Amino acid sequence: MNPRVTLRPLHPAFPATRDALHRLAVYVISPAQRLANGEIILAATPGCFGTAALPDGGIRVEGTELVDERGGGRRRTQITSLAEMAAFVGIEPDLGQHEQFDVPEPGPVEQPLALEAAAVADLAAWYAWVTARLESLRSQAQARDDVSPVRLWPEHFDAAIDMGDGDAGHRATYGGSPGDGHNPDPYLYASPWAGRVDGFFDAPGFRGAQLGYAGIVAGADADGFLREARNRTLRASP
Repeated sequence: MNPRVTLRPLHPAFPATRDALHRLAVYVISPAQRLANGEIILAATPGCFGTAALPDGGIRVEGTELVDERGGGRRRTQITSLAEMAAFVGIEPDLGQHEQFDVPEPGPVEQPLALEAAAVADLAAWYAWVTARLESLRSQAQARDDVSPVRLWPEHFDAAIDMGDGDAGHRATYGGSPGDGHNPDPYLYASPWAGRVDGFFDAPGFRGAQLGYAGIVAGADADGFLREARNRTLRASP
């Protein structure tokens, strides 16, 4: 991912577009991957996000289109309803996800998803930017840190890694959310598995620290925020 991605003020339609694509991820894209190989995780991809672990190509959002590159081919269609997108990739919408996980309700599956191209571009930039920040942090890991790949989780729609020696009480999750019930705008976060190990981790909605989108766009040192969170986690007593 390009570490030089520049974030800009969000398009007014960003919340509605993000929520629509979250539903598409939960009920169509991730289930299509799980049916193929048991994996639910997604990843930032060119154009926005898509599957991370399909052996014969992938399914991804590119702007306002859904692209299916499985089997060596490439088919694309404008994103419409959950029902039509599920049919496009050859599955039924997996509505059972709402009963098992903390995910948005599917809503009427025949209703078109509300997407604005500029807002999709904002989401794509966010995932690319977060992925670059997390890859930079991953590059600092030692063997004992057992660092995970960058994963985009369909449940909370965030990109994240786990990193640190768990036996020493130094493991934490570092990531970037595109916004949720606690924070309507995107934010970068760090959450030690040991909890609020010191006053730096003072986010009101979870046991961690956060750096909000407005501060990031204004020039806050995002890489420095992650390094500080990492250093404080390393200094914490088990």
